[in-house]
Amino acid sequence: MPPHWTPLARHALVSSAVWLAPSTTAPLPPDPRILLIRPDHLGDVLLASPGVAALRAALPEARLFYLVGPWALETARRGPPVDRLRPCPFPGFTRRPKGAPWSPYVTLLREAARLRGERFDLAVILRPDHWWGALLALAAGIPRRVGYQTALTAPLLTEALPLPSTTHQVELGLRLAAHVAQRCPHRRPVPDPPPPVTFRVFTSDEAAAEALLEREGLRDRPLLVVHPGSGSPLKAWPAERWALAAEALAAERDLALVLTGSVAERPLAEAIARQTRRRAVILAGETPLGTLAALLRRAELVLGTDSGPLHLAAAVGAPTLRLYGPTDPRLFGPWEPRPSGRHRVVQFDLPCIPCGNLAAPPCGALELPPCMLGIRVEQVLAAQPLPGEGG
Repeated sequence: MPPHWTPLARHALVSSAVWLAPSTTAPLPPDPRILLIRPDHLGDVLLASPGVAALRAALPEARLFYLVGPWALETARRGPPVDRLRPCPFPGFTRRPKGAPWSPYVTLLREAARLRGERFDLAVILRPDHWWGALLALAAGIPRRVGYQTALTAPLLTEALPLPSTTHQVELGLRLAAHVAQRCPHRRPVPDPPPPVTFRVFTSDEAAAEALLEREGLRDRPLLVVHPGSGSPLKAWPAERWALAAEALAAERDLALVLTGSVAERPLAEAIARQTRRRAVILAGETPLGTLAALLRRAELVLGTDSGPLHLAAAVGAPTLRLYGPTDPRLFGPWEPRPSGRHRVVQFDLPCIPCGNLAAPPCGALELPPCMLGIRVEQVLAAQPLPGEGG
């Protein structure tokens, strides 16, 4: 909702929408049509993949439709199989300047009309606080709407699960999958252990990554991949510290140093490269998603912050070393069905950690907050997973 809307206005909108809410107590059909809604970007869509896979395994006869942002279509396409992927330009997630105050509701009405003809039996709101997605499902006439209980989502849902405060995002998705499966008469057991975070790497991705490494003379070299960007300046760490940590890790393990990131993050990669005495190959802006995944899969270690590419690295099997500040690793940290010891988290000890606020943290920082500045290079080096640790 636009920032100038007050909490009272938001609550009034949601409360008035409840009067229009369709619902039903009729049993679900053997082959229900289920709409999954996830508005987020790379990392969160990856963390939703075990829940999607669990639902697919438990309900093989169901028709699963996955509604994601255009920015996440490729991520979802390489995740667990669904019957159809649909893009939706979710307001608040486009990473573009905000438009007119009414534009989110124009989008909602347009998307609801598009979905209404699909006659879905049930919608699952995979992001716990996504009231806009719950309102979309309501406006689309979907009679069952399942998600988590927050002040704005609960009135729009027909079934709202309690939202634990320290449960990992993957576990939240798995709980939704198990809850929905229990509502279906023709179901199979939910997988145990649960499915892993999934991202499929194709042969063409491997060829593209190999071509880049061949160009740089690194085809047969073990790699340290550093991905310093995160999408938020409040997760940033100083360039000189990235350089010192990368140089030390590469020297200790005899690894070639590769810096990745988006086109916008290339200046950061260049700043890091200038401050290390070791050769640093900059591939920022040169690795589409599949190529990046193939490159990360070759790495002996991937170093970065709490970001989608670090979740991607873990999904394709690379060990990771991650720096966390405002965000909570209990919610967004490394996740595996069975812990392997291949992923380590570094944090600075402050009483405000984690505030979980990437817009206006209580410390007032706009970038490089104290929780990130407090992380020392020595702390990072001491936390690294040992080569081969965890099998």
